[in-house]
Amino acid sequence: MQETFITFTAYIKYMYSQTFSVPHAVREVIGSNTLFFQALSTGIANYTALAQKIKPEVEKLTKSEVNVNTLVVAIKRFADSLDGNDYEFHPIFDGIRMTLTGSIIDIDFHETDDAYQVLDEIFELGSGYNMFRTNKQIRLFAEDMDEIRSMFKSSHKGATGEIKDGLSKITITVQSDKENTYEVLSIVLS
Repeated sequence: MQETFITFTAYIKYMYSQTFSVPHAVREVIGSNTLFFQALSTGIANYTALAQKIKPEVEKLTKSEVNVNTLVVAIKRFADSLDGNDYEFHPIFDGIRMTLTGSIIDIDFHETDDAYQVLDEIFELGSGYNMFRTNKQIRLFAEDMDEIRSMFKSSHKGATGEIKDGLSKITITVQSDKENTYEVLSIVLS
């Protein structure tokens, strides 16, 4: 009688998915988004609004629910760590002012007579707006005010178009005596 031994080796591998801590996830999300990083590093970011914006991505990375206040603290600490970095100062920035305005709406009109009537009413309000016109459409960026929304909705025949809200506007004011306005804009927009 012949003995036969059957041997086998079992390898059991445990897969651990990589989870991030909240501060590490915040750094990953903000660092991978150029707009968020620039807003944070220049000091114009609203921490609470940024926390609400990045919350879903941070929750994916941490694989757990995260409180907005926890995110605000992590963002604040990350911003404080950025303050330690020395950024190159351009003397051309003397006297330049940058403002951020929230609650901006984008009204996209199709070019009709009704659209012009609504635009006339909006222009009479005198609030800050920016208008861009092409051959077939008119885009108006204005502050989100109830009067503007009601004018758009209650136009006589109904001006055709749509309203997009939740936008922000960055305004850069350059002194009129600056000679190198285009140089300033190229540095800011780079």
